[in-house]
Amino acid sequence: MDKINKNEINSDDSDEEVGLNGYLIEEGLETYKYEFYDDIKIEIEGQELQNVNVQPSTGLLPWPASRILSLYISKFKEEFIGKDIVELGSGVGLCGLVSSKYSNFTLFSDGDEKSLPLLRDNVNTNSSLFNNNNDRISIERLYWGNNQPTLNHFIQQYSTKYNFNTIIGSDLIYVDSSIEPLFFTVDSILKTSSGGGGGDGSGKGTFYLSFLDRKNHFPTLLSVSEKYNFTMEIIELNKFVNYDAPTNAKMLIFKKK
Repeated sequence: MDKINKNEINSDDSDEEVGLNGYLIEEGLETYKYEFYDDIKIEIEGQELQNVNVQPSTGLLPWPASRILSLYISKFKEEFIGKDIVELGSGVGLCGLVSSKYSNFTLFSDGDEKSLPLLRDNVNTNSSLFNNNNDRISIERLYWGNNQPTLNHFIQQYSTKYNFNTIIGSDLIYVDSSIEPLFFTVDSILKTSSGGGGGDGSGKGTFYLSFLDRKNHFPTLLSVSEKYNFTMEIIELNKFVNYDAPTNAKMLIFKKK
């Protein structure tokens, strides 16, 4: 996967800025094979990258930051063992699949209806990660932000069953305007799930986020996360990334104060 058709990429963005290094650009679906720590092997299908500005659905292809978060989860598995986990913006499901090996329950979610059938296929293909026990996983459509019916449905359906104090997501940030609804959603899930049985209202929990910082999103990330009472920790990639990641790749951990 090392051939790139430069003519398909917007001339204003470099490969590194948009994270296209290593992607094949054709039509249809490709099979992507990954290996992570703890002898995890995953095979998923995803769309070949087209022009980044006209891609039919960003949820149909594996973006670079998902590999980074997956490495983190498999390297520091103790942080995820036995947890009830929500993956936001699952896309093709790579990070959620890695977490499903360790979690008590993993809920894959995405707001893009077009991505859900492929997500289901990828989860089924790799069901050995969660011992073929479908009671340990679920897939839901979930939009971010206030007054979203899918978020209300999510809370009603799951908050009394699971203690979602761990949320994961990769390549969720492309524009600053998406950060506020993202953290509203993270905060809402933690508040309604913390402690199980509907939660105790404390909202204590952790949000793991990897992304490529294409447009200097840090000022907005910091201000919005502080608004929702999160601390922000920047994780050095050399502690767990075993390849040459893009220089704008970031791994962050947000914890409720």
